[in-house]
Amino acid sequence: MKVSRNDVIERMVAVLNGDIQREIRMADSCIREAGYLQREYHPVVQRQMALCAAAALANATALAAEVLALGGVPLDPGGPLKAGGPNPPPARSNPVRARAMLKHYRSRLRMAERLGLLRLREVFQQIVTTKEWHLAHSGLVQAGDPAGRYLYS
Repeated sequence: MKVSRNDVIERMVAVLNGDIQREIRMADSCIREAGYLQREYHPVVQRQMALCAAAALANATALAAEVLALGGVPLDPGGPLKAGGPNPPPARSNPVRARAMLKHYRSRLRMAERLGLLRLREVFQQIVTTKEWHLAHSGLVQAGDPAGRYLYS
């Protein structure tokens, strides 16, 4: 059975919307944790969290632009992002999660290459670069929190 171009585009829009949601959740988590870290930890670690949030928001924005370019509609991220909070949830992310995210987006990069979507390939290449940065810096955040409660991805 042959798959139509419209089916491929619909599937691609769904995949991208899932990635947008993933990046928005990551940004939200980083923003909350940066607010917590402001009160509790070294400013360098807090800065890493803020940079993580900024990168995730930039990734989500680039993915939303690609959804629009494909003729789709980006999904609502589920409300405004909130900074701080009395009890931010502990991040379940660490270098292992950072590697998983990197692997995920490398597979997305290969998918865009296979489909010949050059602009989307560039977006995923940039996201892979940010995920490599996150992985490289996850050790810094982990070192800043010896108890391992608040680690970024």
